Amino acid sequence: MKVLGRLGFVFIGLLLLIPVLNVVKAESEISLSATTIRPGDFVRIKVKAPHGSLVRTVFRGVSKTLLEGDNGTFFGLIAASYYTTPDVYPLGVEIVKDEQVMTSLYQIQVIARKFPESRVVMDEAKRKKILTTPNRESDTKKTQEARKKVAQESQPPLWNSAFIWPVKGAITTEFGFIRYVNNIDNGRHSGLDIAANTGTPVLACNDGIVVFSGNLYLTGFTVIVYHGLDLFSSYAHLSALKAYEGDKIAKGDLVGLVGSTGLSTGPHLHLTFRVGETPVDPRLFLEQEVGWEF
Repeated sequence: MKVLGRLGFVFIGLLLLIPVLNVVKAESEISLSATTIRPGDFVRIKVKAPHGSLVRTVFRGVSKTLLEGDNGTFFGLIAASYYTTPDVYPLGVEIVKDEQVMTSLYQIQVIARKFPESRVVMDEAKRKKILTTPNRESDTKKTQEARKKVAQESQPPLWNSAFIWPVKGAITTEFGFIRYVNNIDNGRHSGLDIAANTGTPVLACNDGIVVFSGNLYLTGFTVIVYHGLDLFSSYAHLSALKAYEGDKIAKGDLVGLVGSTGLSTGPHLHLTFRVGETPVDPRLFLEQEVGWEF
């Protein structure tokens, strides 16, 4: 769905990050890939604005600066968490150029999405040993720092054409399922679990840069690839790491081998995609081209 807006008709008030001075006189357009999404979905935004502008969005309390490509075109991804309550949410877009500020307001409708339960039974001693608050916090700190560091450098989209499946196998747990381990709530399932034999090669879904490669308490041997524009894919529970921090990765390159490290009951790949820190449904990428013609 394409939404075009001529900037300047609505002021956002509290959404403004700096005072309104003058109206940006140049013609500007905003295109959104969708205005109705589900929890776990994302929206592509493309803004035509004067070259050198600062273009920012505000959605559900998260402010994001869009990246300028060629000819004054700015790009970005905006995600809705799987915890998002169905409702209509404002999306504010702000353009700043030569002390002139222009703002527009759009509405994003998040519709209901049912996430079934997923129950896993495992050795209770193992669960207690791994699923501790310090372990969770340690894993979160390491992965967030890796993503934050590279996101600050603001790379353009590094991916090309469609994303590929990293491994072939049965899907044992879908994205967003409400996970219980030994009947204890363990939050939402952040990706897809793909069953495969131990040692099966795991391939990068698309081009990118490895920003983390190491052993985590919950996800075991894990590789995180940055695809540019705040988009990351992660490959977890590996039996071996085959790509390392700083490596430039091409689609189809080997990043690891299927395993069952960390909190796992059998060999499989746990595949996640994130826009920033928000997990999004991997099926929106796999065998899909994420482009800017909409």
